[in-house]
Formats: sequence, structure tokens, C-alpha cells
Amino acid sequence: MIIKKYTAATEEEALASARKELGDDCILMHSKNVKKGGLFSFLKKPLVEITVAKEEESDRQVGKAAREAKEAKEAESIKEKVAAVDRVRQKAEEDGAFEKKASETKPVIKEANVENMEKKLDDIQSLLEKKFLNNAAPVEKKEEAGEKEAETRKTGFSEGESLLRVLYNKLIANEVTEDVANRVVSEADTAVADDEQLEHVISGIYQKIILKFGRSECITPASKGAKVVFLIGPTGAGTTTTLAKLASNLSVTEGKAVAMLTADTYRIAAAEQLRTYASILGSPFEVIYSPEELLESCRKFKASDYIFVDTAGHSHKNDEQRKLTEDLINTVRAEFETEVYLVLSASTKLKDLLSAADAYTGMGDVRLLFTKLDETDCLGNLLNLRMHTMAPMSYVTAGQDVPGDIEAFNAQETVKKILGGN
Repeated sequence: MIIKKYTAATEEEALASARKELGDDCILMHSKNVKKGGLFSFLKKPLVEITVAKEEESDRQVGKAAREAKEAKEAESIKEKVAAVDRVRQKAEEDGAFEKKASETKPVIKEANVENMEKKLDDIQSLLEKKFLNNAAPVEKKEEAGEKEAETRKTGFSEGESLLRVLYNKLIANEVTEDVANRVVSEADTAVADDEQLEHVISGIYQKIILKFGRSECITPASKGAKVVFLIGPTGAGTTTTLAKLASNLSVTEGKAVAMLTADTYRIAAAEQLRTYASILGSPFEVIYSPEELLESCRKFKASDYIFVDTAGHSHKNDEQRKLTEDLINTVRAEFETEVYLVLSASTKLKDLLSAADAYTGMGDVRLLFTKLDETDCLGNLLNLRMHTMAPMSYVTAGQDVPGDIEAFNAQETVKKILGGN
């Protein structure tokens, strides 16, 4: 992993310098204002310092075959680590450090130890600042070192190893799958083996998950003409309300010309809802019934900056309706630049999310857009779907307000919540 800092007059300029050197796929980790040094420094305008991270080429997944090979290797590594954990667990159980349940194969840390580890997770951001913003590493006091040694002798685990187990439990509690949680934690296991500081272990896991989410990809203008934006997804995911939020923000905030079309002829309320928003914004609106009508409408509104198309929500098992949605996209894609957003509810159970994703991602390049974050306390499914599809993240919504309650996906904030940070 490459981690670098850049300083410029604005965050945009610093980020541009970072991307010029590291590439567009580098991830912004942190930014802060810094003062210039020297005489009369208090009169000078502060600069912006950013910290960015990027996975090295050796860590990237190149193609499906390489990705499968890496996953197989990781699975084998995880099996070895589980075997090692079992051996240590057996020793810990003999010493009375763990409470064993007959139906469980994973060690459960004693409550007092869990509370101690969770305290260290209360403010992940401050731990990251210690790692990135302070050049001097914290020096342990002899008394603290003695306490750590005593704890290791008592439980059979070092403080870092115990922390990894607490973090693993945090991931599982946020409904991250065991496979994904094992992959994340196993990547941080090297730091524990090297007896790194806890701050390094936490920030290492934090960075790894952020890089797994990747950079969010939101709506961009077409190089020429109108950009046609499709919103697709299962029934009840909220495509219509989300379309209204996106179109309203572009129209009101950025002053863009937008047109709204709907292919959802199954729900009269959905068409009327969009018609109302279009009327408020002064934007054209039409109901379309076939791929040919959609192409004709797009040609009619080609002077617009964006043409939003709402599609009928349907079950991923409905092959006929899925084929119609795919035909709508392909018909327009041949003549216009398009972006397709797969709208999924964060409160839907994982099995249904995976089935829907498998059905819709077959339509070509899609971006993940999660709704109803206000209806769940667990955000692990965002990571699960990203790892399952490898489709880029885009937006998230949390509420029904239009044009509010929508924002670009923020990997840093999401990972903090998944790991239990304040």
C-alpha cells in the first residue's frame, strides 16, 4: 500500500497532484488546514494538506482468473489461521480465559477484555491521526508494558490479537459475512504478528476496507449531448424517489437542464410522483411503453444535460421484466452515453440483495446506489455487495426528503460506523 501527503492551496489542487502522480484510483484518507512557516506566517492564507492511499499493483485483482486464484490462496491461508486460532483457543480454554459454548467454534473473549478493547475503538479517527499526522510514535511507559505482558500471560493472547478478535466481532455484528470479515482481518494479521502498535493495527484495517470500497463514481456529464441515466432495481428499493432527488439536485443546485421519463407503467402513483416533480422543476416529462418510444423521447430531449429514466421495479426472478429493462438500456446505449445505477435497499436481507445484484449486474456496467440507510443499524451489506459485485459505489440515501437526504457515498464514514467508531 502506498500512503503519501500532498499540500496545495485547495483540496482540489492537492488531490489533482496526487492523482497525477499515483493515478485516478488513489483514495483520499484525510485532509486538514496547515499554516505556512516563517515570518508573518499568521498573515498567510493556510494551505490544505491531504493524505492519500493507493493499493500497489501487486495487490490488485487483475481479471477474473487472477481474482479467483487470489481468493483460493486467501481461503487456504484463512484455513491455516483458523487452525492456529483453534490451537491457541484450546490452550486459552484450559487456562480459563474463554467461555466455551458447545455450538460455537470461535473463541469468545471474556467480557472484561472485550470492554477494554472496545474502549480503544471509541474514536477511530483520533487513532488514525496519531498514525498519519504525528511523526513521533507513542512511547510506552514501563508500567503499561508490564500490564500488557501480564494480560498476555493471563489470556494467552497479545493485546493486538485480542483487538483483532474484537474487530472481527464488530464486522460480524454489522452483518459483514464471515468470508469478507476473515479476509479483512487476515490482511491485518501481519501487523499483529510483527507486534505493531494498536493504532497501526486499527488504522491498517480501516485503510484496507476503504480501499476495498474504492472510489465512488457519481453522475458525470456526457462528452457530447445528453447523458441518459437509468435507475434500475427490485420492487420497493426506492428508484422513483431517488431519481427525483438526483434530478432535483442537478436542476436546482447546478442549474442543469433535466428531463424525466418513466417506464414504470405498473404503478400509476410512481408516474404521477415524477410528473409532479417535473412540473415543479419546469422539466419535460413523458411516460414510455417500449424501447422504441424511449429512444424517440431521448432524441426529442437531446438538448438537455441529463435524461433520467425510471424503470419498473420487479423481482429478480421475473425474467420477462428483466429482459425488457435490459432492452431499454441497450436500445439507448447504442446512440447516447449512459450511466446505470442499481438501487438497493440497505435494509434488505443479504440473500435477496445478492440474488438481485446477480440478476441486474448482467445488464452491463452498473453502479451501486444504496437507499434507506436510516432504516437499518447495520451497514455491513454495503461492503458485502461491493465485494460480491466489484461494481463501484455511487450514492446513499437516508430519508424521504427531496432533494435532500442523498449524498455521494463516503467510504471513510461508512467504515467508521462498521468498525463501531463514534
